[in-house]
Formats: sequence, C-alpha cells, structure tokens
Amino acid sequence: GGIEDWFIDSCSKIKYMFPKAHAAAYVISAFRIAYFKVHHPIWYYSAYFSIRCDDFDVDSMLKGETAIRAKIEELENKGYDITNKESSILDVLYVALEMTARGFSFKNINLDKSSNRYFLIDDDNNSLILPFRALDGLGIQVSNQIVEERAKGKYISVEDLQNRGKVNTSAIEKLRSLGVLKDLPESSQLSLF
Repeated sequence: GGIEDWFIDSCSKIKYMFPKAHAAAYVISAFRIAYFKVHHPIWYYSAYFSIRCDDFDVDSMLKGETAIRAKIEELENKGYDITNKESSILDVLYVALEMTARGFSFKNINLDKSSNRYFLIDDDNNSLILPFRALDGLGIQVSNQIVEERAKGKYISVEDLQNRGKVNTSAIEKLRSLGVLKDLPESSQLSLF
C-alpha cells in the first residue's frame, strides 16, 4: 500500500536503521559544542581537555604555540613507529595548538589551585591551569590524594607533599623540573640557626 519497492528492498538489506531521534540529538549536541567553541572558547577547551583527554605533553603545552608545533612535527615524523600513547598525545596537541593560536594559554600545575583532574579556568579568563593528573606519572589516585590532603592544610615542604600526598620520587622530580616546587622548602625541619 503506497510504499515503493526500492524502499522495502533496502529495508530488508539494512540490519540497523539509525533512529531519527538519535540523529537529531547528535545534531543538537554538535550545535551546542560549536556554540561554546565560538562564543565561550575557554569553557570549551576546559571541558574538552578535562573530559576527552588522558595523555598530555605538559612541557610543550606550557611553552606555547611554537613548542606545540615542534612537538606535533616530531610525533608526525615518527609515522608508523608512533606508540598509542604518543598518538593520543598528538590528538591532544592538535587541540592545544588551536587553543594557543586563538590567544589562550596553559598555566603550570599549582600546588594551591590545581584540580586533581579538571583544567580550571584561571581568573584572567584567558588560560587553563593544568590539573595534577596532566603530569605523566601522576595517576588519578595520587592526584586525588594531593587535593584531599591540601584541603586539610597547606603543604609546608616537599617532604610534606611526598608523605601526605603519597607522591613518588620520580613525580616529585618532574614537579621540581617544571618549577612547581620552587617556593617550597625541601624539609619540614625548622632551622634554628
């Protein structure tokens, strides 16, 4: 009754029809994302890096556009020798490059401000503060521990951060090389002389 043969024929060949409602939901979602990317870019990037990404190249991201471009080129030149982790970092760097090219920047991990997992928008509304988990070698458990302990009281020394935050020596070294610990004394021992 009124249905073309080609339609019935194709229906019998197709195993799954993508529902119209689902397609519409996808399109609405894409419009929302596009709206934020255009009108509130820093919010978009904050959400993107916080939710969609797991592997980061903190050094390049902190150094900005030129360093990000150099790292992208280095990774792209690996061709088929690229590891899965490097491939994941490359995807993140493409978005980081776009963000920095639009005039935004990343700010270093901050013992007082950084989130365990989210890229927080700094007060200047122009940069994202790296979370603890962005650092290679600092898992989400340790990142959570650092933030939980920080809520109980400020870290008074590197030793204090290691003990209360359960941060291993290699992660401490990475934090030190990034300059995150520059204002923190090494030990909690008070010098009387």
